[in-house]
Amino acid sequence: MKKILISTLATLALSSSVYGAANTNTGCGLGSLIIKDQSTVVMQVLAATTNGTSGNQTFGISSGTLNCSQPSTVASNDKLNKFVADNMDELALDISAGQGETLSTVATLLNVKDVSSFNAKLKANFSNIYANENVNSAKVIDSIAKFI
Repeated sequence: MKKILISTLATLALSSSVYGAANTNTGCGLGSLIIKDQSTVVMQVLAATTNGTSGNQTFGISSGTLNCSQPSTVASNDKLNKFVADNMDELALDISAGQGETLSTVATLLNVKDVSSFNAKLKANFSNIYANENVNSAKVIDSIAKFI
């Protein structure tokens, strides 16, 4: 009887509302859609468990659904990584000129809206992007992503 009473009290204590507002601790995903009221610890755990076990957050982030939003820049894009790695020299020439086919492709892969402004920013910051002759493609992409 004591165990049941202690369990009940513990459950009530954990499920009591701390702030009374919806909680964002659980992130986006199916759990955030199904469980609207996440004002208690129990409901947050249930929402987080639903998100974690159904494996839907990756889909939600990629597609911008399930209360998830897509990142504004997609600098980890596999196509971008491969393209920059394969075209480091051509990209350096295009950035230094502020125009070119390779630079246009990078802008397209990054979903850049104002390409001419993007090109100008990269040209002005060429020495920061290609800081030395041994710079790798990942560093170049990280540097370029700052100007989107």
